[in-house]
Amino acid sequence: MKQFALIIAMLILFTACGPAPTPTATPDLNATMSAFSGTMVAATLTAQPTNTSVPTNTPAPTETATSQPTETATPLASAPAATLNPALPGVPSPTLFVGSYIPGDLTGLPVGLLRVENLSGVKEIIVTITGVTVPREIPVYLSYKVTGALVFNIYNGSWQYKVEIPGKRYITGSFRQTVKDKTTMKVYLTKVVVLGP
Repeated sequence: MKQFALIIAMLILFTACGPAPTPTATPDLNATMSAFSGTMVAATLTAQPTNTSVPTNTPAPTETATSQPTETATPLASAPAATLNPALPGVPSPTLFVGSYIPGDLTGLPVGLLRVENLSGVKEIIVTITGVTVPREIPVYLSYKVTGALVFNIYNGSWQYKVEIPGKRYITGSFRQTVKDKTTMKVYLTKVVVLGP
């Protein structure tokens, strides 16, 4: 037992005389915050604008006389009257697209008839119809000038119309074509009535 106590005492003595453990560094929070704030201030000062010098008065350029170009008269009669813009005389209006634009194959799609009646009292109206066919979704654009009445094919689908009564107003709306029968669009001066089958 004495030997065991002696071994324990020697172990305690040797550990006490051994090298001291290396202390862990504790971060200096105040120094870190100070360094960080200094960096932020430096970045802010760098981003500030610098002073510029005040501009000096520069004399305006002197005018020199130049000869004016001579005007050549262009007769307005050379342009068709239908393309002139009545709001801006002498300025051509954009050309109105009349007809149909269908970027797809409509083969086999159910088709009906659409009759447009011009009851507006204005000689000629412009009816534009856009939409998508069903069951295949193909976009369709139709635009026609209508004087009295006009009948044309319309495919099954959802349609939006825009009726222009020149010099008066635009009327917009929508309708659905779901069967092969005829749909009638009656255009009055202030409204459009769509009668379906």
